[in-house]
Amino acid sequence: MHESPISIRHLVGLIAGALCIAFAPIFAVLARQGDGAVGMWDSAFWRVCLGAVALGILFGVQRKRVIPKRSEFSGGYMWLWLPGLVFAGDFWAWHWSFEHTSVANSTLLANTAILWVTLFAWFVWKEKLTRLFVTSAGAAFAGMAMLMLSSTTREPSTAGNPIFGDFLALLTALFYASYQLCMKRFRRDHSAPLLMLWASAVAALILFPLAWFHSDPFWPSDGKIWGALIGLGVLSHACGQGLIAYGFGGLPASLATVTLLIQPVATAFLGVWILDQPLVPMQVLGAAVVIGGLFFAIRGQANRSNP
Repeated sequence: MHESPISIRHLVGLIAGALCIAFAPIFAVLARQGDGAVGMWDSAFWRVCLGAVALGILFGVQRKRVIPKRSEFSGGYMWLWLPGLVFAGDFWAWHWSFEHTSVANSTLLANTAILWVTLFAWFVWKEKLTRLFVTSAGAAFAGMAMLMLSSTTREPSTAGNPIFGDFLALLTALFYASYQLCMKRFRRDHSAPLLMLWASAVAALILFPLAWFHSDPFWPSDGKIWGALIGLGVLSHACGQGLIAYGFGGLPASLATVTLLIQPVATAFLGVWILDQPLVPMQVLGAAVVIGGLFFAIRGQANRSNP
């Protein structure tokens, strides 16, 4: 089975989407700093809430239907709430990790979700694993261990517990893998933007009480904080995910997935530049091993179905 040819427009859209999402941890941390700052779980709520509003406006402008037909609830209502449930868990864990570990470690570890998706497909759906995937996944797991080891040797960039933050990032990867599996299941009957709109809306409903009753401020009281939250919800969440969905529509799946590895690399550099979170040698080495392992793991599985 041959994959579709490469479209430059879709490739540019995919790269732009990855770079938009690369700013998400930066916006989340900035929303936590200074006067009028909100809590990390509050920023997680505002991310999906503002993202859902932006997507809803886009659907309204395009005059597309967002309310499901009555027939779509019969035996198929799970698509409305299940992706949103795991989406909420994803952002709950990921935003919490920013309080404990660096955005570089958090993002790199969260991006290992593709490994968990493939391992699930192997264990549950009995899909075959290539030798290259197994070897590369082993390297990626070794890189994860190096990243976590770096958390014990570098100067903490936060007041929290770096190892705990790394584990939260791995939990994020498991939640995001579950979200990808949900999208793969329900994508047969519903468009990716519609699924994301409802997932964001449901995630906002789930995260609202956690954010509201938490001790940190819920409402931003400063324009800069609102700017960071709008950037998080509109630029990173709605635009980033929308551009990625567009890019995937015109590119071979293997190329698209590999291209998304730009995102954790960009986040690491943005963390150094904007948040003053320096990288230590062990962290850089671990990051390189993780990225390399993910790259070859993706390529190994992609080649499984090609002649």
